[in-house]
Amino acid sequence: MGMWMTIILLCSSPYAQSCVVITGNELVTTKERCFEESRKKANSALESPKVFMALPLCQIIPEIILPETTKGVDL
Repeated sequence: MGMWMTIILLCSSPYAQSCVVITGNELVTTKERCFEESRKKANSALESPKVFMALPLCQIIPEIILPETTKGVDL
């Protein structure tokens, strides 16, 4: 199983241009724990008057790493 990374989409207004994606500094072992941590951080961010929206997300970090020969061409 892979590890999970917390991600939060923060927006300062309803416009997409105001949004940024931030990630947590830690990895967790389960999806459930990841969303628990991500929700806590998003709710904390919403306490700031500068934050219009905070969307908690998670991303799995896979254990499989492709060998160099299977990577595509850099653009």
